[in-house]
Amino acid sequence: MRITNLMIQKNLMSGLRTRMTAIAKASSEASTGHRINTLSDDPVDASQIMRMQAQIVGIQQFQRNGTYATTKLSVEDTAISSLSATLATAKNLAMSTTSADPNDPSRRAALAEAQTLKEQLVALGNTRVGDQYIFGGDYNTAPPFQSNGTYVGNTGTQQVEITSGVSLPMTHAGQPLFTDAISSLNNLIAQLQSGTPDQISASVSSLESATQTALQTQSDVGARMQDVKTAGTQLASQSSALLDRRDALMNVDPAQAIMALQQEQGALAQAYAVIGRVMQASLTDYLK
Repeated sequence: MRITNLMIQKNLMSGLRTRMTAIAKASSEASTGHRINTLSDDPVDASQIMRMQAQIVGIQQFQRNGTYATTKLSVEDTAISSLSATLATAKNLAMSTTSADPNDPSRRAALAEAQTLKEQLVALGNTRVGDQYIFGGDYNTAPPFQSNGTYVGNTGTQQVEITSGVSLPMTHAGQPLFTDAISSLNNLIAQLQSGTPDQISASVSSLESATQTALQTQSDVGARMQDVKTAGTQLASQSSALLDRRDALMNVDPAQAIMALQQEQGALAQAYAVIGRVMQASLTDYLK
């Protein structure tokens, strides 16, 4: 078989195109630091990277959910602490009011303070994060407590998924947490208006019961916050492992990438030189 100049030129041009493709890939790796930029670069590894990236995105959503849950639980914890403090003040009023005369100035002052404490409880019951009321159950778009203390929310819960398959109630409904507290304040107010000193003192019992409900709820809030923290630690570990595996598949060593680019550039220059010599020889033969 006779090898013609045309065949030689075609082979050289094919090799040149191969060199151009290689230098384009080497240039891309050196500039981006990534071995895989498109699916065609390495279909098998690219598919693995895509799956891992989807898992990382899912973990990031769980982490955002955890942050949101922590915010709500923290606000709830603060509100319950204020609730307990308000009930403690009410108990002090009940125990320190000894006048039998409803018109006694000290008793009237205690009544006014008790009414203010009730208003504070209603305000706490209408605590919100952003535009969501946290003590309305799963009805969170409107205040769950009316100004007179009537609860118009429900007993549902606001759930959030903090890791795959694990959902957490972010808040507690206002009933019985706040309804019991408001009811105990209403009882104290009624006794301060017309009750005897013994009846006023007896109202401490319902105030103490409401306080115990608040403490139990606050303990549950703390447990939920710990669950979120534990899930967050696990998610961070999973995310770190996935990122390491993804980067190992996708990234290239910068120094090696630059060296590879330089080698490809040298090979391309040599290819151009060879083509130049062949073309010159072909032109000389033609002129002869």
